[in-house]
Amino acid sequence: MKTIRDEFVLTIVKPDIWLVDVSRQVIGLFLSRPFRVFALSIAIVVMSGVDLYLTILYITHSGMNEMNPLARAVMEYQSPSILAMWKMATVVLSVGILLLIRKQRSAECGAWVGCLVLGWLMTHWVGFIDDNAKMNLELAHALNRENPNWILMTTSADPTIGPRRVIVD
Repeated sequence: MKTIRDEFVLTIVKPDIWLVDVSRQVIGLFLSRPFRVFALSIAIVVMSGVDLYLTILYITHSGMNEMNPLARAVMEYQSPSILAMWKMATVVLSVGILLLIRKQRSAECGAWVGCLVLGWLMTHWVGFIDDNAKMNLELAHALNRENPNWILMTTSADPTIGPRRVIVD
Protein backbone atom coordinates (compact mmCIF):
# COMPACT_ATOMS: atom_id res chain seq x y z
CA MET A 1 0.00 0.00 0.00
CA LYS A 2 1.38 3.40 -1.01
CA THR A 3 1.38 6.21 1.48
CA ILE A 4 1.17 9.92 0.81
CA ARG A 5 4.90 10.17 1.41
CA ASP A 6 5.57 7.48 -1.19
CA GLU A 7 3.46 9.36 -3.74
CA PHE A 8 5.33 12.59 -2.93
CA VAL A 9 8.73 10.91 -3.26
CA LEU A 10 7.64 9.27 -6.52
CA THR A 11 6.57 12.67 -7.83
CA ILE A 12 9.89 14.27 -6.85
CA VAL A 13 12.07 11.39 -8.05
CA LYS A 14 10.17 10.80 -11.30
CA PRO A 15 8.70 14.14 -12.34
CA ASP A 16 8.15 12.86 -15.86
CA ILE A 17 5.30 10.66 -14.61
CA TRP A 18 3.58 13.66 -13.04
CA LEU A 19 4.24 15.78 -16.13
CA VAL A 20 2.81 13.15 -18.45
CA ASP A 21 -0.31 12.86 -16.30
CA VAL A 22 -0.85 16.64 -16.22
CA SER A 23 -0.20 16.98 -19.95
CA ARG A 24 -2.75 14.23 -20.67
CA GLN A 25 -5.31 16.04 -18.55
CA VAL A 26 -4.62 19.39 -20.28
CA ILE A 27 -4.78 17.83 -23.75
CA GLY A 28 -7.99 16.06 -22.77
CA LEU A 29 -9.41 19.38 -21.66
CA PHE A 30 -8.66 21.01 -25.01
CA LEU A 31 -10.16 18.05 -26.85
CA SER A 32 -13.42 18.67 -25.01
CA ARG A 33 -15.94 20.69 -27.04
CA PRO A 34 -17.54 22.39 -24.00
CA PHE A 35 -14.11 23.67 -22.92
CA ARG A 36 -13.33 25.00 -26.40
CA VAL A 37 -16.69 26.78 -26.55
CA PHE A 38 -16.03 28.24 -23.10
CA ALA A 39 -12.53 29.44 -24.10
CA LEU A 40 -13.81 30.93 -27.36
CA SER A 41 -16.63 32.63 -25.44
CA ILE A 42 -14.08 34.24 -23.13
CA ALA A 43 -12.21 35.49 -26.20
CA ILE A 44 -15.48 36.90 -27.60
CA VAL A 45 -16.17 38.75 -24.35
CA VAL A 46 -12.64 40.20 -24.22
CA MET A 47 -12.61 41.33 -27.87
CA SER A 48 -16.11 42.80 -27.51
CA GLY A 49 -14.93 44.78 -24.48
CA VAL A 50 -11.97 46.14 -26.44
CA ASP A 51 -14.30 47.03 -29.33
CA LEU A 52 -16.67 48.85 -26.97
CA TYR A 53 -13.82 50.77 -25.32
CA LEU A 54 -12.34 51.88 -28.65
CA THR A 55 -15.75 52.75 -30.08
CA ILE A 56 -16.63 54.99 -27.14
CA LEU A 57 -13.14 56.51 -27.15
CA TYR A 58 -13.29 57.49 -30.81
CA ILE A 59 -16.93 58.55 -31.08
CA THR A 60 -16.51 60.89 -28.11
CA HIS A 61 -13.19 62.37 -29.24
CA SER A 62 -12.64 62.36 -32.99
CA GLY A 63 -15.74 60.81 -34.54
CA MET A 64 -15.89 57.85 -36.87
CA ASN A 65 -17.90 56.15 -39.60
CA GLU A 66 -20.18 53.48 -38.14
CA MET A 67 -21.31 51.03 -40.80
CA ASN A 68 -23.50 48.91 -38.50
CA PRO A 69 -27.02 50.42 -38.75
CA LEU A 70 -28.13 48.97 -35.39
CA ALA A 71 -25.10 50.38 -33.57
CA ARG A 72 -25.53 53.70 -35.38
CA ALA A 73 -29.17 53.87 -34.25
CA VAL A 74 -28.11 53.27 -30.63
CA MET A 75 -25.33 55.87 -30.94
CA GLU A 76 -27.80 58.50 -32.11
CA TYR A 77 -29.03 58.69 -28.51
CA GLN A 78 -25.68 60.45 -27.81
CA SER A 79 -25.16 58.40 -24.65
CA PRO A 80 -22.07 56.24 -24.10
CA SER A 81 -23.86 54.45 -21.25
CA ILE A 82 -26.78 53.41 -23.48
CA LEU A 83 -24.29 52.19 -26.08
CA ALA A 84 -22.38 50.22 -23.42
CA MET A 85 -25.58 48.64 -22.05
CA TRP A 86 -26.71 47.67 -25.57
CA LYS A 87 -23.31 46.15 -26.41
CA MET A 88 -23.10 44.27 -23.10
CA ALA A 89 -26.65 42.97 -23.50
CA THR A 90 -25.97 41.63 -27.00
CA VAL A 91 -22.68 40.01 -25.92
CA VAL A 92 -24.24 38.44 -22.80
CA LEU A 93 -27.14 37.10 -24.87
CA SER A 94 -24.85 35.68 -27.57
CA VAL A 95 -22.33 34.14 -25.19
CA GLY A 96 -25.15 32.86 -22.98
CA ILE A 97 -26.69 31.00 -25.90
CA LEU A 98 -23.30 29.54 -26.85
CA LEU A 99 -22.66 28.38 -23.30
CA LEU A 100 -26.15 26.89 -22.94
CA ILE A 101 -25.63 24.69 -25.98
CA ARG A 102 -21.85 24.29 -25.52
CA LYS A 103 -21.97 20.52 -26.14
CA GLN A 104 -23.43 20.96 -29.61
CA ARG A 105 -21.36 21.29 -32.77
CA SER A 106 -23.35 24.39 -33.73
CA ALA A 107 -22.17 26.14 -30.54
CA GLU A 108 -18.54 25.54 -31.43
CA CYS A 109 -19.12 26.71 -35.02
CA GLY A 110 -20.85 29.83 -33.74
CA ALA A 111 -18.06 30.52 -31.26
CA TRP A 112 -15.41 30.14 -33.96
CA VAL A 113 -17.34 32.46 -36.30
CA GLY A 114 -17.72 35.03 -33.52
CA CYS A 115 -13.99 34.89 -32.75
CA LEU A 116 -13.05 35.19 -36.41
CA VAL A 117 -15.37 38.17 -36.98
CA LEU A 118 -14.12 39.93 -33.85
CA GLY A 119 -10.52 39.07 -34.77
CA TRP A 120 -11.08 40.74 -38.13
CA LEU A 121 -12.59 43.71 -36.30
CA MET A 122 -9.51 43.97 -34.07
CA THR A 123 -7.27 44.15 -37.16
CA HIS A 124 -9.60 46.80 -38.58
CA TRP A 125 -9.20 48.79 -35.35
CA VAL A 126 -5.40 48.66 -35.66
CA GLY A 127 -5.65 50.20 -39.13
CA PHE A 128 -8.21 52.77 -37.99
CA ILE A 129 -6.04 53.87 -35.06
CA ASP A 130 -3.07 54.29 -37.41
CA ASP A 131 -5.13 56.24 -39.96
CA ASN A 132 -6.71 58.40 -37.27
CA ALA A 133 -3.28 59.42 -35.96
CA LYS A 134 -2.42 60.81 -39.42
CA MET A 135 -5.81 62.42 -40.08
CA ASN A 136 -6.62 66.13 -40.03
CA LEU A 137 -9.55 65.93 -37.60
CA GLU A 138 -11.10 69.30 -38.39
CA LEU A 139 -11.12 68.52 -42.12
CA ALA A 140 -12.52 65.01 -41.55
CA HIS A 141 -15.23 66.43 -39.29
CA ALA A 142 -16.15 69.11 -41.84
CA LEU A 143 -16.23 66.64 -44.74
CA ASN A 144 -18.37 64.12 -42.86
CA ARG A 145 -20.84 66.54 -41.25
CA GLU A 146 -23.55 65.54 -43.76
CA ASN A 147 -22.56 61.83 -43.86
CA PRO A 148 -25.30 59.80 -42.12
CA ASN A 149 -22.77 57.12 -41.11
CA TRP A 150 -20.49 59.62 -39.31
CA ILE A 151 -20.93 59.57 -35.54
CA LEU A 152 -19.50 62.07 -33.06
CA MET A 153 -20.90 62.01 -29.54
CA THR A 154 -20.53 65.25 -27.69
CA THR A 155 -20.05 64.58 -24.01
CA SER A 156 -20.20 68.20 -22.95
CA ALA A 157 -23.13 70.59 -22.73
CA ASP A 158 -21.72 72.55 -25.70
CA PRO A 159 -22.36 70.56 -28.90
CA THR A 160 -20.25 73.01 -30.95
CA ILE A 161 -17.03 71.60 -29.51
CA GLY A 162 -15.29 69.84 -32.37
CA PRO A 163 -13.23 66.70 -32.58
CA ARG A 164 -10.21 66.13 -30.35
CA ARG A 165 -7.09 64.10 -30.98
CA VAL A 166 -7.00 60.58 -29.49
CA ILE A 167 -3.57 59.23 -28.62
CA VAL A 168 -3.30 55.46 -28.31
CA ASP A 169 0.15 54.15 -27.41
